[in-house]
Amino acid sequence: MQLGDGRRFRGMTALVTGGSSGIGLGAARRLAAEGANVYLVGRDPWKVAAAIEAVQRDALPGAQVDGGVADVTDPAAMDQAVTAARALGVRLDVLVAAAGIDGEGKDALDLDPESFSRVLDVNVRGLLLASQSAARAMTEDGAGGSVVLVASVNAFQAERRFADYNASKGAAVLLARSLAIDLADRGIRVNAICPGYVRTPMTEPYLADPATLAEIVRHIPLGRVSDPDEIAATR
Repeated sequence: MQLGDGRRFRGMTALVTGGSSGIGLGAARRLAAEGANVYLVGRDPWKVAAAIEAVQRDALPGAQVDGGVADVTDPAAMDQAVTAARALGVRLDVLVAAAGIDGEGKDALDLDPESFSRVLDVNVRGLLLASQSAARAMTEDGAGGSVVLVASVNAFQAERRFADYNASKGAAVLLARSLAIDLADRGIRVNAICPGYVRTPMTEPYLADPATLAEIVRHIPLGRVSDPDEIAATR
């Protein structure tokens, strides 16, 4: 598939969290295909290495691609990721914060409080820490930048047995709105994208079950789930 349709990001540098799979990997591939230097981070070193190779194959000639293992809930790790990303180019222009985890898939009364906290830690606090580190770098020269948080349609329509995930994505949307207000005067645009079901490693266990897939697709006007490349192409 031809990912890039131009050179919109040529000369720019992007950091992608959750960049080793799913929507994050799709975003990293698209950015590199349109000329951006891309630094991606993930939790699994093997997946990160494979993702770097995949993104390099799609990259526009001259675009630099690298990555590393990082915990998005660790402020120091996010600062280090930003520093590594900036080293690929002149400055950090774009952050795509796509790192996230699934909920337990249990009735709300059966949720484990520790697991609930972990979902919020990664899906909300992780977005905040990545945004803080990136925005501080973007303000140093006054040139601003763009921050994109990956949320979900679950922010607006609760899905049964996903109270933890629903809550985290609702918080992600309000976080994006709050960051947009606070960072506007520094020339930093902040947006959240809210996909429905996308075919990723996280959703594959659900989509692999024919009955579950049929129920999911029944609520989608196009009659199918999307793929990461479609989300990455969002303008």
